[in-house]
Amino acid sequence: MHRRAVMARWCLRVGVSLGIIIYILVDVDTGDLFRALTRVEPMLVAEALLLYLAGQTLSAVKWALLGRSVGLERPMSEYMRFYFIGMFFNLFGPSTIGGDVVRALYLGGGRRPVLAMNSVLFDRASGLALLMAIGAVGLLAFPGYQLPWLLEVGVVVGGLALLVGWLTCPSLVRLLPRTNRARRQVEVDMAPFWRDRRLLLRVSAVAVVFHLSQVLVQWMLARAAGTALPFSYCLIIHPLLSVMMALPVSLGGFGVREGGYLYFLTRIDVDDSIAVTMGLLWWALTLVAGLVGGALFLVSGAGLPKLRVRPAAPAQRATV
Repeated sequence: MHRRAVMARWCLRVGVSLGIIIYILVDVDTGDLFRALTRVEPMLVAEALLLYLAGQTLSAVKWALLGRSVGLERPMSEYMRFYFIGMFFNLFGPSTIGGDVVRALYLGGGRRPVLAMNSVLFDRASGLALLMAIGAVGLLAFPGYQLPWLLEVGVVVGGLALLVGWLTCPSLVRLLPRTNRARRQVEVDMAPFWRDRRLLLRVSAVAVVFHLSQVLVQWMLARAAGTALPFSYCLIIHPLLSVMMALPVSLGGFGVREGGYLYFLTRIDVDDSIAVTMGLLWWALTLVAGLVGGALFLVSGAGLPKLRVRPAAPAQRATV
């Protein structure tokens, strides 16, 4: 039964990716798409790539702040290595879950797996809350793009609710039964993160800078693809695209990513071939970052740490 469920999910993801890709190939003129791809400015893509990698490095620093706050002392270089190796494994999964588990395994080192996983989960939760809050603020500050009202309401209400929910999570979980697993995880396992207000401020500041750097990457890729997107529009669509690509409904985001760019960019009269080109350029950046992680994985021995390390056998007493 489990194998059938896995196969059904895999087939669904393949179907979603193929369905959207086929629709795009039918809807977008392949000649225009080819010309858009050949007109991409390589130097602008290279600049966007450097900024993208710098942003991912900053995200690793944010994770290190969380990990070190609960005693997971590692050199910053190791946090960065684990983070990029996680990005390598993200290339093969339907979402970021696989990469998150991998970096938790590395950080835990077989001795503190739960604490390491909690640092990763808190890192993801804080990042998502602040990302969607940025999207909400962008829509409130720049309301003239006339996105569907239901989408706008969902982003504004959902984004602000996520931010408030993240900040007040220790109080909200008290509404759950004492035996609830999520309540125990927040009140016991993750409590150190929420108690340290200075840590929350530092993590939030780094997260905001990271997300804004990725918004700037979107703006730069638009220039590389031959169009000029308003930075304010990038501020709105980047959170939405990021959430769409993270959903485990396709193979590596293929189809969903390009379809998202196609939907949002054609609403402001960007040519559909350029919209799809931007989606492919974003995929290229994630691929390069993942390959950097793959190289680090090979240098590290190409082996994953065990969930738990067996305790050493007690030394045998010497016989007289």
